[in-house]
Amino acid sequence: MTELTVRQALQADRDAAALTWLARLQLATTQQILALGWPRVSRSIALRRLRGVRQVGLFEAVATKSGAGQHVVLYRLTPAGAVAAATLLGDPQVIHGVRVTATEGIHLEHRLRVNDTILHLVDRLGQGAVEVLLPHQRRLRWQISGGAWHEVTPDVVLVFPEASTALMLEYDRGLRSLENIAVQLQRYREAVEQPDFPSRVARSSIVYVLHPPSPTRATAILHAAAEAGVEARVAVIAAWDLATAVVDAIAKADAHRAS
Repeated sequence: MTELTVRQALQADRDAAALTWLARLQLATTQQILALGWPRVSRSIALRRLRGVRQVGLFEAVATKSGAGQHVVLYRLTPAGAVAAATLLGDPQVIHGVRVTATEGIHLEHRLRVNDTILHLVDRLGQGAVEVLLPHQRRLRWQISGGAWHEVTPDVVLVFPEASTALMLEYDRGLRSLENIAVQLQRYREAVEQPDFPSRVARSSIVYVLHPPSPTRATAILHAAAEAGVEARVAVIAAWDLATAVVDAIAKADAHRAS
């Protein structure tokens, strides 16, 4: 990959969205990157552009198996692709933040479900209405007494600039123990107490997206939130209701701001 090739790739505005989306998602299936990277062109044209980005060395494809044992092809940025994405985003940390994410098993299945959630929201709200934070932007880490470190990293952080609202999503498939969720919620409470914590996160809500939905689990999560003292900031919702709930929340925020 030469400097000229990267520069040529950056000048191709039609591929910029694909590069920056993959920087945010880290891994994506063919359908996911086509839908997010080239949303307004035919599938045949989008596939041709995807091949072009691979040919100049900005994307690489990985053949693997999902948690359900199905064969799947995933895309991720190459080191040169990370340079191109960092330039487009104006964030040099993208170069250092690109890492090999788990490409098989349970973690992969979780990642792809999170991607589908993002795709559904973007499709419902429009790409300009929501910003998906980069991996290094959503990792929250702080020091506690004794020199130890605590941290919490949401599955995805969505920022809605027009509504001045941010959502930290935890995609929950019922596999994490309730004890671990209680610890996670305690970390969220600690994080908000940090004096240098970004104001955008202090204004945010924590949303557990359940798939499949479970009233019993929802009640247990809300109880853990109350125990951690963050019940006012936590919501639990079924995965397929998320987009509707977000639209309603943005509408209410707009109405409140107008009044």
